[in-house]
Amino acid sequence: MEVTCDLFGPLREAVGRKSIERELSEDATVETLVADLSAAYDELEGHLFDEDGELADRLTITVNGRHIQQLDGKRSRLADGDRVRLAPPLVGG
Repeated sequence: MEVTCDLFGPLREAVGRKSIERELSEDATVETLVADLSAAYDELEGHLFDEDGELADRLTITVNGRHIQQLDGKRSRLADGDRVRLAPPLVGG
């Protein structure tokens, strides 16, 4: 299946593009996608995971406009055609 990832801030800068398409297995989850992105783009690793190797809590991740906390967190299943948004925390004021 194919999903589209929209990247923002330093994530976009690390990849060099706003959107990328990734081909994943049919049983893929958000966690699978993030691991795939990290393997494909070395520059993303420091942005995607914390010091313990866990998915960074500071990231905002949505699937088709719904925050993964409203779904099954990092175990949220993905489907063909999903749009996943990964954004760093917003700061400033």
